[in-house]
Amino acid sequence: MTSSLALSTADRFEIFEQLNRHQRYIDNDASRASAELYGSLYWPEAKFTVIDIRQNEFVGPDGMKQLYDYAHSVFPMARMRHSLGTFVIQGGGENASVEWNWIVTWREGGEGFLSTGTYYDKFEKRDGIWKCIERTSRVDPNWPAALFQPWVDRQDQTFKAS
Repeated sequence: MTSSLALSTADRFEIFEQLNRHQRYIDNDASRASAELYGSLYWPEAKFTVIDIRQNEFVGPDGMKQLYDYAHSVFPMARMRHSLGTFVIQGGGENASVEWNWIVTWREGGEGFLSTGTYYDKFEKRDGIWKCIERTSRVDPNWPAALFQPWVDRQDQTFKAS
């Protein structure tokens, strides 16, 4: 890659801020305003694929809202805290890819780590703004996925749209 196409320090920092916002916004409440704030991190045609004890794909603003609503009504998100682990940002021009680790710990009512995994992202810069266009979340294969199964089993009773 030539240096003229390499990501600038400012571009890398903007993307890094997007990663942190993702982790901060997912910890917001279950309100419609919070779901919309979370959705603002993605381009309108963005796709988010979740691969853990289930595999789901969420596309566009409605999909991002559904993903947010699912997380906040099926799982005890108010008791969880998300944080950013290690990351690598690569790319040039208006495109970047990021591989980064996510960490979930108990905020209350639990002890230590709840889960961890890796995000594989593609970002695009449009009119000077970086946003995610594609994200895949893969749970750490060493994580005992069965811990989340009781919540998933009750999703038909607990899911609520914001």
